[in-house]
Amino acid sequence: MSLLLRIAALISLAWAVLLLACKDATMPADVLSPLTRALGNGLGVSSLVFAYLFWHGARDPNRNRGAVYCAIMLMALKIANDLYELLVLLSGAQALASLGDLVVSVGLLVGILEALPRTLKPDV
Repeated sequence: MSLLLRIAALISLAWAVLLLACKDATMPADVLSPLTRALGNGLGVSSLVFAYLFWHGARDPNRNRGAVYCAIMLMALKIANDLYELLVLLSGAQALASLGDLVVSVGLLVGILEALPRTLKPDV
């Protein structure tokens, strides 16, 4: 479980860097409205918080169950959002980032759910 939480932390950190530092390099400035920039900055900051939460929770997942539950909820919501993006909003090359995020999120969710009984098993 610790490894999976650390992977989730690194992915959240990568999204934060992409949203906060690299958004001008990946998308032209005229494409993004001020509202879109503001929402992207907010999402980047919250991704930093998730990265810290998951990294801290990976130290002792049994004691930091909130981080484990948060990772489960975040991955499930990311899967739902990525599916919506792929099926309704995006097409062609624009959908590649969402497809990659979907595959990684499904893998992490399945791994975390599979490791959950061992993690929450009481120490005897």
